[in-house]
Amino acid sequence: MAKNQNVRPAPAQGPARSTAGNAREKAAGAGKQGGDVKKRDWFSLNYLCIALAAVAFLLYFNTLGHGYILDDVMVLKDNVFVKQGIKAIPELLTTPHMRGYLVIPNDLYRPLSLVMFAIEYQFFGLNPMVGHFFNILTFMGCVVMLFLFMNKFFDGKKTAIAFIAALIFAVHPIHTEVVANIKSRDELLCYFFAFWSLNLFMNYMKSGKMMQLILGVFVLFLSYISKETVITFLAIIPVLFFFYYNENRSRAIMISAGTVLATVIFLIIRTVVLAKYHANEANTATDFMDNALAGAPNMATKIATEFLVIGKYLKLMFIPYPLLANYSFNSIPFVGFGNVWALLSIAAYLGLIYVGITRFIKDKKDPWAFAILFYLATLSLFSNFPFLMGAEMAERFAFFASTGFCIAAALAIEQWIIKEGATNILSIKAGKTLAILLPLALVFGGLTVARNSDWKDEYTLYKTDVEKSPEDSRLYQYLATAMAENMYPEEPDSTKRKEMDKESIGYLRKALAIYPDFAEAHVELGRLYERTRMYDSAVVQDKTALKLKPFNATANNNMGSVYITLGKYEESIPFLKRSIEGNANFKFVYLNLARAYKQVRKYDSAAVYYNIMLSFDPNYVDGQKELATDYYMIQKYDSAAIHFKIVTQLMPNDPDAYNNLGAVYLNSKNYALAAEQFKKTISLNQGYVNAYSNLGRCYYFLKQYQAAIDLFNKELTMDPKNGRDVPYIALSYQKMGNMQKAKEYEVVAKKIYSDFKLD
Repeated sequence: MAKNQNVRPAPAQGPARSTAGNAREKAAGAGKQGGDVKKRDWFSLNYLCIALAAVAFLLYFNTLGHGYILDDVMVLKDNVFVKQGIKAIPELLTTPHMRGYLVIPNDLYRPLSLVMFAIEYQFFGLNPMVGHFFNILTFMGCVVMLFLFMNKFFDGKKTAIAFIAALIFAVHPIHTEVVANIKSRDELLCYFFAFWSLNLFMNYMKSGKMMQLILGVFVLFLSYISKETVITFLAIIPVLFFFYYNENRSRAIMISAGTVLATVIFLIIRTVVLAKYHANEANTATDFMDNALAGAPNMATKIATEFLVIGKYLKLMFIPYPLLANYSFNSIPFVGFGNVWALLSIAAYLGLIYVGITRFIKDKKDPWAFAILFYLATLSLFSNFPFLMGAEMAERFAFFASTGFCIAAALAIEQWIIKEGATNILSIKAGKTLAILLPLALVFGGLTVARNSDWKDEYTLYKTDVEKSPEDSRLYQYLATAMAENMYPEEPDSTKRKEMDKESIGYLRKALAIYPDFAEAHVELGRLYERTRMYDSAVVQDKTALKLKPFNATANNNMGSVYITLGKYEESIPFLKRSIEGNANFKFVYLNLARAYKQVRKYDSAAVYYNIMLSFDPNYVDGQKELATDYYMIQKYDSAAIHFKIVTQLMPNDPDAYNNLGAVYLNSKNYALAAEQFKKTISLNQGYVNAYSNLGRCYYFLKQYQAAIDLFNKELTMDPKNGRDVPYIALSYQKMGNMQKAKEYEVVAKKIYSDFKLD
């Protein structure tokens, strides 16, 4: 037994060492695996969302220093509703889109972006940096929503492909117009809420929770009141939930019904609001300068050119250069069916339609088919085929459609680069994947950052774009206007101002050489001729513009302005009134009309129009001054005092403001209040001669005769040739009982006023 106890089987230590070794290896392996787990955390959905948002922010960071541009003026800078802040929200929700700036017969209903602008104005005032910041923030949300949607689309099995699609969307330069232009918040919000609704509907399809469906319908409605672009989802959503993400047919029916409900509610509200303001004239003709297709010589040319336009959209998806802020006549020339590019476009779209439909028929869950059909469906709205758009072409029109391209690009990378590794999120960092993604991101990202720089201000944008599109008549007009209206007022050098006007006139002549019937170019040219005192030429240009567009608000106002300058006040009034018919919110027309009535001594009518103008901008100092003066002329001193007092509040360091307010109080015999104003005037300007005269008279009527005499003598010291107040000195001495001094000044006063005599 002892011997047996001493027996130590050979294999005993081997396994023991092996176990220890395995333990060490497992520990090491566990550490390695733990490291992998830690790394994979960086590829979780949350981190991937943060990464995509960061890319979007960094690419558009350089827009934060940009100003207002293009339609920012209409929806924000000069929008009277938006500039009322939060209190205007009910009005914004119940009025047509442009009502706060312009009255037009075929308006839209897009209140949500305006509501957002009003809130921003309430807290930050007119600050373009704030507008650009929230545009970037909304775009970041769009990118993240697209990623989450695509991840659900692939049922979480191809997160890498979802990420790549969203990354391409984030860096694509075709989106620069939408993000860099504050006005396009409507497009960004529409996209953000549209894809948020898809995510909510997908959640409902999985969970069956009714709240997800209700939220989805509500969020889709928010997309509608941002912009009508989401109307294409009436087709996209049923396709998506009956064929691609179709776990439950009854839920797909509920989602489709909810989509229809959101659409119907929007259309009812839109119809009611626009009808109330007579802004739903759908048959209003499209302006040739907005969409040259309206003036196509024949139907064949129109259709061929329409194919050329949508071909350009497809080309910009692959080669996003050149990018332009405007595509007006003649940047896209009319073509026939013999044009090679039109034929290539026809072939490309027929090919897309064929591939999309056949792949869908073959496999109802084919992601390629979805990408192609999404592109075609969302672009169809802007193709000009069903109806002419407000512009022949615009990069913002391709914002939704680019999603289809980005999905297809990601699928191409999966099929030819990643292949079977698409189910592994770590395939994103694989060398062969990065070999495609990094150059693509760098090239597209670089183009995006560079294009953003062009959107710094209107002059920079138009100067850059007119060099890329030298046949675009409107770009020349925009460039001239940017110089004449934005740069000119800020240039202190009169010589440089003259050069600016000369250069602007040259650009306008180029615009008219391309299209002689360009009314807006004639209007701007007339305004510049007026400013350079070439009044006959100004009248010719304004009359030409009015022949082309009789109710053009700006042309009528400019004509009225020229007649005011020429002293033809009665002749100016009909033009100014016609300008108001064209644009009831054109505040400076009311100012011109008030000035015209003032010149013909119809002060009551002048006051009416001054008040209307000030209802748009109560802080417009010149308007407050002129209205106060108008009331002063018709001896409505109480009203005059109200408006001169506003002037002192707006210009607290202006001695004239206090002197004018004092003059009103003096004439209304409120001498104590008048004296206070004249003292403030003198404190701001000790050399203000009239203030000493006025204050002296106040003291005279307040029976403070010695103080009055001292002030009148001070006035004479400052202006010895001005003896207008010598009679008051004589009278003051008389009131004090110093008849000798009174007689001395009576003699001096008689030299000035022969009929002066002491009582």
